[in-house]
Amino acid sequence: MATLEPFLVLAEAVSEGRISPSEFSLVCLPLYKGYGGPYPTAEQYEAATDLFYVAHDYDSAGIGMPDLLNGDQVRLKAADIARRMRMLLQ
Repeated sequence: MATLEPFLVLAEAVSEGRISPSEFSLVCLPLYKGYGGPYPTAEQYEAATDLFYVAHDYDSAGIGMPDLLNGDQVRLKAADIARRMRMLLQ
């Protein structure tokens, strides 16, 4: 069963500036794509998916599109998602 903890650690790391948005994207995209499921709840799946899309929208140049988010936006969105994840894990 998939858990949120790896995604929470990643979201907190980028939101706190311990890793860069580029490093975040490099880890988050393959982590999400290769992560085993199912998640315990639909809300946990949604939170992990939201974090994936933050990474995707930052690193969209890799698929031939301009980045939709800048580094500051990534950190703010990741912080919000991390708060949601913490509440879901209580």
